[in-house]
Amino acid sequence: MKFIQLINKKEKMIKLLELHRQSIITEAVTKGLNPNVKMKDSGVEWIGKIPEHWEISKIKYQTDINKNTLAENTDSSYEMQYIDIGSVNSKGELSTLDKYRFSDAPSRARRKVKKGDTIVSTVRTYLKAIATIESEDENLVCSTGFAVLTARKAVREKYLSYLFKSTIYVDEIVSRSTGVSYPAINASEIGNLECLLPTLDEQKAIEIYIDKRLLEIDNLVKNIIKQIKKLKEYRQSLIYEAVTGKIDVRDMELEKVR
Repeated sequence: MKFIQLINKKEKMIKLLELHRQSIITEAVTKGLNPNVKMKDSGVEWIGKIPEHWEISKIKYQTDINKNTLAENTDSSYEMQYIDIGSVNSKGELSTLDKYRFSDAPSRARRKVKKGDTIVSTVRTYLKAIATIESEDENLVCSTGFAVLTARKAVREKYLSYLFKSTIYVDEIVSRSTGVSYPAINASEIGNLECLLPTLDEQKAIEIYIDKRLLEIDNLVKNIIKQIKKLKEYRQSLIYEAVTGKIDVRDMELEKVR
């Protein structure tokens, strides 16, 4: 029983770290890095107060949305790597992508993406399928279930991605989505969302800060996962040895893996 309790405790720690991950992103992209900065009312209820020197615009004025789309008469032999909603996890990581010729690809495989683009799931956004494209590949195509945002001059690409990964942006998109089983939002609604604009230098500093903090959390999570794996393996070995009569299991054995 103590093994199970310890494993449950460590799994709970992982969940708490994931929540902390979200709070780090949200705090940095909405409040900045200076705790002593003067604040002002953003004029947007769901955003609240922001640093006094920050500007506020609309996403549609700071990005190009769904800039490149494959035409229906695209050469049938055109080869692509396809990014579906399920290809992106809640941390914005892409899994191994399926390869298709245009003639064999899903009908939703139409949005062309390039390095630096931010893709935001417009369907069930609460799953947080939001990512920055980091690959140099020129044949990446994502589902029309994504809005593809290409940053303009006043907003840095990675900062834009973190803005959309923040809790308040995810929650706001979800609140504007319609439908029951597959709540969705259209790209024009995403374009109408407010865009917080620190200076470009401050955006870069925010990116660096978030990257560093998230790496720390990822390393902690990896370490806890290893501990859980060892605990499970040790528990199984104790059960086997107890069943076969090789040892008498005692609580003190647990201390060896703590």
